[in-house]
Amino acid sequence: MKEKITEKKWFIYALVPLCALCWGFSYLGTTVALASLAPMQLLSLRWTVSALIFIILSALRIVRINYKGKDIRLILMVGILQPCIYSIFETMGIKLTTTSESSIFIATIPLMVLLIGSLFLHRKNSKKTIAAIAMAFAGVVICVAGSPGFSIGGKGTGYLLLLGAVITGALYSYAGSKAAEQFDAIEVTFGISIMGCIFFNCISFAMGYGVSGYQACFADAELLAGVLFLGMCCSCLCYLIFNFVLGKLPTAIGTNMIANSTTAVGVISGCAFAGDPFGWYTVAGVALTIAGVCLSSVQDKEKEEPRGEAEATDSAQ
Repeated sequence: MKEKITEKKWFIYALVPLCALCWGFSYLGTTVALASLAPMQLLSLRWTVSALIFIILSALRIVRINYKGKDIRLILMVGILQPCIYSIFETMGIKLTTTSESSIFIATIPLMVLLIGSLFLHRKNSKKTIAAIAMAFAGVVICVAGSPGFSIGGKGTGYLLLLGAVITGALYSYAGSKAAEQFDAIEVTFGISIMGCIFFNCISFAMGYGVSGYQACFADAELLAGVLFLGMCCSCLCYLIFNFVLGKLPTAIGTNMIANSTTAVGVISGCAFAGDPFGWYTVAGVALTIAGVCLSSVQDKEKEEPRGEAEATDSAQ
């Protein structure tokens, strides 16, 4: 039986802003790294860092990984969805569209979680949950569409790739939630880190980059710092938190809280450090996004029940 979402609720919700802070600043770290590396080089490096961290911690017995007697196919499914497929869709989609367009597309992942759950898994969501996700998404749209640099001019291929990222991200949320029934967050994150490391290094070598990315990191302290931040904080720590949250909260709520609070932090960091435009639309959009995230975190006490039992019941309906 899963923990009730009221148990240690403060701890779960305290992890969300930490994850949002790291993922929100990942845009800056990625910008720094991509000035010297190709996208596949960067992906291979950051997931190698994450994998090495878990291997070292496991070797020192600081963390314990035990897959014996468990359905390893769940870990494989989670890892294939994200980081493998999702990262390719997202990276290539962003490359073929504008920042405005990609921001709006990625922010629809919580909405896609609701849609997939309703249409294919027959899950019921409260009006408050739907309203919270709609509010958070509306905040993102205001932030992006209100900006002087907003444009709708991306290529059709870019839109399709970003739609693939949205669908894959939503499927990952459900797969991660399912995996959490047998594996703890450390085991899930260890699995996807190893898979991401192997997958992206194979692609990087196949594209002819060899070890040039690793050599560039050791020759440039700023680049190395950016890669370490992305690997340690964004790939290792953030996915550990995300997988933990997916195991404790309903999928739609957990995804909404992390995805849209990350977007809010990303907008704020862009304005503060990257020179992105700032105006009424930024304040209004971020406020609405945060309000939606906060609303989704407030549970109806009379409806609270173990996450595992609640979702299993919904799936059976």
